[in-house]
Amino acid sequence: MLAVALPMAAWIAGSATYNHDSRLRQVQMAERHSVTARLLSDAQDGGDRTDGTLSSHAPVRWSDARGTHAAPAPVGAWQQKGDTVTVWLDAHGHVTTPPPTSDSAAVAGVEMGFAAAAGTALIVGGAWKGVRVRLDRRRFEQWDREWELVERQWTGRRAR
Repeated sequence: MLAVALPMAAWIAGSATYNHDSRLRQVQMAERHSVTARLLSDAQDGGDRTDGTLSSHAPVRWSDARGTHAAPAPVGAWQQKGDTVTVWLDAHGHVTTPPPTSDSAAVAGVEMGFAAAAGTALIVGGAWKGVRVRLDRRRFEQWDREWELVERQWTGRRAR
């Protein structure tokens, strides 16, 4: 059962998650656009994070066809006043989070596949253990009944 259920559950869950996240990325890429902005003050330090993740908000200024704008935007915690940053805007020109990267859909699919495989293994393993315990209990009860019959013949004792 594990040989069939485990890979099937992993494939179904991983594929569904990948497809969902890919569609979400396409929708967000169509609804959002990026602009280059300049930081108006240092970003507040969110720790020693230099991996490119957005961990802080700071005021930024950018210009587009509608004019010059300023708003707080998600930026890296290590960035300083005057740095240029990429800011994502929605259809109304409001600052929003960046759309997911193309790799994030694949990573989410793999993560969900592993989670589904682990969940399937736990469910099948638990069911197998439950059936085994029930069968063992039944065999022990049968053995007790048979022993009560056989014990009298072997030992000459009376039933308890």
